[in-house]
Amino acid sequence: MALEDDVQKSADQLIERIREQTEQEIRGFVSETLTAAAKERATVLDETRRAADSERQKALREESARVRAEVEKTWAAKLRETTEAGEQRFDADLRTVREQADRHLVEKVASVRAEGQRVLEAARQESDRALALRVGQVREEAERTIAAELASAPGQAGPEPALVEPQTDQVVKRMLQGVRRLDQATRLTDALDTLAVLAGDEAPRAAVLTVQDGRVRGWRFIGFGPALDQPLDHAETGQVDLEFGEAGIVGRAVVTGESCAVVSGPNGVPGDAEPAFTTLPTGVHALAVPVLVGGQVMAVVYGDDSERRPAEAWRESLELLARHAGHCLEALTAARAAQLALLDAESLSVKEVGPRLPFEESGEEVRQ
Repeated sequence: MALEDDVQKSADQLIERIREQTEQEIRGFVSETLTAAAKERATVLDETRRAADSERQKALREESARVRAEVEKTWAAKLRETTEAGEQRFDADLRTVREQADRHLVEKVASVRAEGQRVLEAARQESDRALALRVGQVREEAERTIAAELASAPGQAGPEPALVEPQTDQVVKRMLQGVRRLDQATRLTDALDTLAVLAGDEAPRAAVLTVQDGRVRGWRFIGFGPALDQPLDHAETGQVDLEFGEAGIVGRAVVTGESCAVVSGPNGVPGDAEPAFTTLPTGVHALAVPVLVGGQVMAVVYGDDSERRPAEAWRESLELLARHAGHCLEALTAARAAQLALLDAESLSVKEVGPRLPFEESGEEVRQ
């Protein structure tokens, strides 16, 4: 019995050890199995989650694109409607503004034209009054001059009235023709050129000089020789650019605004009286007459009786021509200003509101 008990006891101990070892192995196996299962489950869950997230993101993107497309379509339609409505309102407002501007422009153009016509008419009336007065003065001076010359002529006791009147009429007719030629000028340059030619018909040597930036500049010379008797763009003519003090009686006429005359004596003329562009032989009469435009000296007419016998009453004729040229230049300047205002106004929108003023400053200069 004792042996059986020992065997049984040993068997029980062996079985216990086997069970403990088996349990440990089983627990390790189960633990490993559970760990692997957990990892596999986590992996599957991660993959499932990623797949679900991907599907959700895809669905979300698709839904977002659909919503965005619908919103864009809706806003495009509203924008189109708003734009069309805004364009219609803008067109209506623009038409209203354009109509108002056109009405204002027509009124402004009419006002400018009326003012220009008023200035032209006032200048014309003033010119006519000055011309009538000056023609009478020229006639009286011519009569006195011609009478004195006839009285001093050898073999005659006195002037012949029958001769004085025809010669006086010739002076007046010549002046009237000159005045008409000045009135026909439609540009400032033409008026200055015509003035120089008319002055050259009266005085043996004549010139027109302009006043710019405090200096006297040559415009046209007649009777001074080939060097100066050239167009304005000629080198010698263009070089006549003098200060008032260098221009002699021409500068005096500019400064005083009145006619200045000088006679060259045996010792010549004072240094400040002789123009720098010429010399005056003994016994020569020289005259400088300012051309006034709006009270300002714009040009000077110069003449002297050197080289040949001048026309009758040439000094008075130069003064008359210079005075009338000033009125013509003033009228042309006013007309030009009115036309520029008219052109600026018409350029806005009004195509044609009336005839243009007869003035054109562009183009080539016409030389006589």
